[in-house]
Parts: sequence; structure tokens; C-alpha cells
Amino acid sequence: MAEADAAKEATAEFLKSHYRRYYATTKRILPDRFGRREFGFMFFNSSMVIRHLGFSRESELNEFLLGKVPAHAYYSSAYYEKPGAPTMEEKGWLGADLIFDLDADHLPNAKKMSYPEMLEAIRLRIIKLYDDFLKADFGFEEDKMRLVFSGGRGYHIHVFDERVWALGSHERREIVDWVTGKGLDVDTAFRESAFDKREFQGRSRVKKKVVGPAQEDPGWRGKIARGINQLVTTLEGMDHDAALAFLTSFEGVKEAAAEDLYENLFKPRTTKPRVIRGVDRLREGQIEALSDRSRDLLIRIVKDVQQIKLDEQAGVALDGIIQRGDTDEPVTSDIKRLIRLPSSLHGKTGLQVIPLTRDQVDGFRPLRDAVPPTWTEEPVPLRLANEINLEIRGEAFNLAPGVNDVPQFLAIFLAARGLATVAPEA
Repeated sequence: MAEADAAKEATAEFLKSHYRRYYATTKRILPDRFGRREFGFMFFNSSMVIRHLGFSRESELNEFLLGKVPAHAYYSSAYYEKPGAPTMEEKGWLGADLIFDLDADHLPNAKKMSYPEMLEAIRLRIIKLYDDFLKADFGFEEDKMRLVFSGGRGYHIHVFDERVWALGSHERREIVDWVTGKGLDVDTAFRESAFDKREFQGRSRVKKKVVGPAQEDPGWRGKIARGINQLVTTLEGMDHDAALAFLTSFEGVKEAAAEDLYENLFKPRTTKPRVIRGVDRLREGQIEALSDRSRDLLIRIVKDVQQIKLDEQAGVALDGIIQRGDTDEPVTSDIKRLIRLPSSLHGKTGLQVIPLTRDQVDGFRPLRDAVPPTWTEEPVPLRLANEINLEIRGEAFNLAPGVNDVPQFLAIFLAARGLATVAPEA
């Protein structure tokens, strides 16, 4: 046990020395209204968060980082009259940015993924949240939002539009509900429309049809239409038996109803001058071309899928059918949240917390782009408990258990993640 503790202490000191070097040579990216923010920190070999700190000048923050060398650095989403006051009541809350947080906890199959696979899956989800909800639905401008790689397993979006500053927790939870589709009433996206009216013996007879949403419609109407389109496209790419197995995997869907929907969609109705099927009419915006039973089942499945927490159903990928977004509700609804400080280091990876524009995030790859330039290729002896297969900074590594000499940039990453300790020779 003593030997293990000594290795742990030596590893923590190894990391601290390089984190100090990073903070000594790297310029800070400060949050807006810096002097109104509360700061918090966690340190190596400690699980406690030291918070209720405020800095009036950048030099004070720099002195703290170099003197204390925290493993993690945070700042508040909120603005305060007295950010360094010891209690929340004394701080004097003035408002808060709106924060969205997505990391591997939101991936249903995270345990089956490698670290790079998790990072890529979360990157795609944060783009969807940014594009389809914050920009398209809420209309936030790009210069009022900041994408941030957390340095660990996910991404944040900071919305610092002044219109959100005064929102309380309840209003922020309503934004979460919109994004996640909580309480979504799909039926409101469909309406009845009169298309024929006839008079007979003093009586009027009106024929009605159901009009569905269009894919270009704003908000959830367009999302539902796109979900329906992707659902029928998914079914179209499956053979008959597989499609029925997928449809009947939803609770309460009988085989007869699934068969009826399949025939309604894909059985040819005319062959001249061209083959026309129900799915073709549906894509033209004529959902009334389906029977009422098939239409209602299609709508119900799209609705049910929005609440499914998995990425697949009965082995079928739900990408595109799922239109809801993701965010960590406690983070987004919290008006006094601490969030990672951009340009700081993540204590469990040694990677940078990097702010990104929307264009930059498309090509961003953390294990290539978030490795600090400060870390060198100088060899460092590390003791590995298990085999390591990893690509980082463009180099592939296949390492056996035991003592290995690895480049400094890899040594810091493995040591911070708890996958290796500094060897006695170090």
C-alpha cells in the first residue's frame, strides 16, 4: 500500500509540475464580465471543490494558478455583485449565462465505446443541439454563443445573450423540455382541413383531410416531419420481415397493424405512367394517402421514439428518427453553476478546455487538437497496469503492461486518466 501511495504522490507531483509550466507559458481566455464571476478549483489527490473566490484582475488569477496549481478550474455561469463573498446569499445574484452540457453520460452505449468513439459521438450531438435548437428554434446568434470542448468527455455551449441573463430555474427547465421533447404533443402538428363542401336539400356536407407538417416547418413541426420521413426511409431499406419485426418491437403494436402500415407504404397503387406507392405520396406531403390506422401508427412511433433513451430499437439505428436534443438538465436549469474555465486544463486528461466557433467544431478532434503544444516529445518512463492502444497527436501507440518510455504528451494524458503512474526511474 505504501508503494502504491508513493507512486500516486509522485504521479500527482509530475502532473502538477507540468500543469504549472502550462499556466506559466499559456495566456488565459477570460470569461465575459470577469470581475463579476465566482471561481472554484479542485486539486490533485483531493475531491473537494474550493469555491467562493473572486478575482478583480487577471494577474490575481494567474498568481493563484501558478501558486496553487489546481487540477480543475471553474467559473460561475452567474454574475454577482460580490462574487468572492463566502455565502450565496451575500453574493448578490445579478443574472446568469445559459449553459448546455453534454458528455459521455448521455450516451446509452458509452461503456462499449472507446474514449475516441465517445468524443466523436458527443461532438455530433452538440452540433445537433447548436444547429437544430439553439440557432434554429431559439434564434441565438453565433456571436452570442460559444462552443467549448470540456477537456474531458464532452462539450459545453455557453449562451451569453443578455436576454437569458434574468431567466430563473423554472424558465431554464422549460428550455430543456423543448430541447428534449418532454411533454411533446405530436398530435398538434396535424390538423384537419376542409377540401370539399356540398349542399344537398338544405344541408351542408364537408369533407376533411388530415394535413401534416412539412420538413421545412419551424420548430417541432418540422422535426416531426423529418422524423416521419426518416422512419419510412428506414423501413424502405429493410426487407418485409425485418420491417415487421422492428415495428412490432414497439409496445402495443400488433402484427396486423404493422402489416397494414407496411402495405400502405410500399404496395404499388399505380404502375403507369409511373409506380406510385403510399410512401411516395407521403413524401409529397400527402399523409392522408395512408389509411387512418396506418397514419396514426406512424405518428405514434415517431412520438414514442423521441422518449427512447437508446440509439437503437430492436437492432435498428434510430438516427434521424430521433429528433430530440440532449443536455444535462441540472446544469442548464442551474442559475449558479460552476463550469470549466476555457484555456484551463482538465485534471483527468491533461487536455485543454478549448473554446470553438461553429465552423471549427466540424473538424475538431480532441486527441489531436486539444493536446497542449506545451507538452513535448521528451521520453518519460511510465508504469502501465494494462495494455494501451491509442492514437494521440497523430501518432499511434501500442503499449504493453509494465514500464514504457513514452513521449511527455502521452505520459501526461495516461497519468491524468489514472492509466499509468510515474515509474521509479522517473
